[in-house]
Amino acid sequence: MLRSLFLPQRIGQHRLFSQRITAITIQEDAVRVATVYAKRKKTILETLIEIPIEGGSPETQKERIIEALKQTLPLLKQSDEVRVALSSSLVVFKEIVLHFTDTEKIRMVLEYEVESMLPFSPREAVIDFIVTKSDHIAQTSQVLIAAVRNHDLADYLELFNAAGINPTNITIDLFAEYGLFAFISESAKLPQTVALVDLGLNTVRIALISNGELRLTRHLPRGLMSVLKQVSEETQTPLEELEIKLAQLGMDSLGSETINRSAIEHFALLVNDIQFTLNSFSIKLALNEEITRILFTGALQKVKGFIEFCSATMQIPCAIFEPQKIFALPSVKHKLAQEPQQWAPFVFALGTALVHPIQYDFDLRRKSFVFQQKSLAQRQVVVACSLTLLLFFIMGIKGYLDLRDLSQEVALIETREINRFKAEHIFPKDKFPKIPTLAKVIREGERYVNEKDDLWAPFARERMNVLDLWLQLTMLINKKQFDVTVKELSITTKEDGKPKIELDGLFRSRTGENFSDWGGLLARFRESSLFKVADYNESAAPEGGVLFTVTMTQREE
Repeated sequence: MLRSLFLPQRIGQHRLFSQRITAITIQEDAVRVATVYAKRKKTILETLIEIPIEGGSPETQKERIIEALKQTLPLLKQSDEVRVALSSSLVVFKEIVLHFTDTEKIRMVLEYEVESMLPFSPREAVIDFIVTKSDHIAQTSQVLIAAVRNHDLADYLELFNAAGINPTNITIDLFAEYGLFAFISESAKLPQTVALVDLGLNTVRIALISNGELRLTRHLPRGLMSVLKQVSEETQTPLEELEIKLAQLGMDSLGSETINRSAIEHFALLVNDIQFTLNSFSIKLALNEEITRILFTGALQKVKGFIEFCSATMQIPCAIFEPQKIFALPSVKHKLAQEPQQWAPFVFALGTALVHPIQYDFDLRRKSFVFQQKSLAQRQVVVACSLTLLLFFIMGIKGYLDLRDLSQEVALIETREINRFKAEHIFPKDKFPKIPTLAKVIREGERYVNEKDDLWAPFARERMNVLDLWLQLTMLINKKQFDVTVKELSITTKEDGKPKIELDGLFRSRTGENFSDWGGLLARFRESSLFKVADYNESAAPEGGVLFTVTMTQREE
C-alpha cells in the first residue's frame, strides 16, 4: 500500500518492486487472460486461460461478454494492475516525424500535429503515442499515434465496469502484439521486414514491422466467419458442418468438389486482400526490402492447412507466430501446470501482460477516462492515520527506551552520591535514612547543616573562629591534668544575640579530693581569655565525682 502510493513503479526501465499484473483481452470468440508476476529482474507467467463467449444474437453480445468477464474476478483479487487491450478496429493510426525526442514535448504538441489527419476532432477523442524510432543525433522522433473516439472508449470501459472490473491501463491489441514481437525478435533474430496478421472470426488485423519499427497498421472488416458464411450461403451447406470439416480436414476436403472450390475461392479472396494491403504498405513506405515473412496469429486452428495455403497463394513464407518463444529469454519464465495446445490465440493477452519498454508510457486512460481508484481516498486516509499512529508508536518506544536509560543513569548517580554522603560522614549514622534516597539524604543533610549553621552563627557574628573555640575548650579541660567526661555541650544565643555556652560534665579527682580539685578546673574556666563564666553549679555524683554545669559567654574585648 505505502509503496504504491508514494513510489513509482519504475525509474526508467528498472522496476522498483514486484507486481502481479493481470491482462484481459476481449476477442471475438473468448475472453483471454494472462497473469504475470513481474519481479525487478524476472517475469513469471502464472496463469493463462480463455473463457469462451457463449453464442447468441448480436443484440445479446454485450451481456454475454460481461458474463465472461465476471469469471475473471477471482484472478484479480491478488493483482496490483489490471491491463486491458482495446481492439485496433476502433483506433485510427497515424505516423508522423517530430523534430525533438523529449516525450513530454511530444505530448504537448500531439493534438495540434495530428488534428488535420483525423476524421474527427481531437477534443472528441483520446490520443496517445509510441515512439517507434529516435535519432538523438538529428533530434528527430518517428511517432505512431493512436486515436480513439470518446464514445467508443466509453462503451469499451462500460463492459468492464458492468463486470466489476476497473482497468488500470488500456493499450491496443496491435501494440501488445508488437511489444511481444519486439521481445522475441531480440533473441530469435527474426527477419528485418515482417508482417503480423491476426486472423479473426470477423476481422483481420495487419501490422507491418520494418527494421524492428512498427510502421503501418490496417484493419480488414472480414475474417474467417465471413468466408464460411459466404461458402455456406453459396453451397447451401450448414455452417456448423463447414466449421467442423474445415478444422479437421481442411478447405479441400469439405465433402464435394463444389464446396471445396467455393471455400478455396473465398479464402483466396481473403488472402488476396491481405496481400493487396501489404503491397500498399510497401508502396506507401517505399520499402527497399521485400516483406520476407508473414507471421499469423488468431483462429488458425479453425482452418487446417491455412498457413500452407497462404504461402502458396502469396508466394511469401508464412508461419504461425509463436509467442512461447518469449520463454527463451532468461528474464521470462512460466510456471503453468499445463501449456495450451495453441499459443497463437494468447498473443494479445501475453503482449498486454508483458509490457515492452516501448509501451511503458502508453495508456488510453487519459482526459475524462483517467484511472480513478475507488478506494484511493480511503486508502490515503488509512495510510495517513497508520503513519501517524506508527510515528507516535515509534516516538513512544523511543521515549520509553530513553526514559529507561535515563532512569538507570539517575539510579546509578543517586547510588553513587548516597555512598559519597556516607563516606563523608556529614551527619551521624543514626540520623541516616533507613531507606535512603538521594532526596531524603540531601534533605536530611540540609537540615543537619542548617542546625550547625544556627549553632555557629553567633560566633560568626562575633568574628570568632570555631577552631579557636574548640582549641580553648581543649586547653581548659586538659585530659592529662583532669579526669573530665563531657556529657553535653550546647551553644545557644542570648537575647542580645551573643553566644552562650553550657557545658555539662562529670569531674573525678585523680587524688580523691573531688570537690577541692574541681575548684581548680573552675578556676581555669574563670581565667580563660576567651570565655567568661556567667554561672555554674555543682553536685555530688552517685557514682562518685562531681556533676557540674558551667555557663559561659564570650569575653568582651
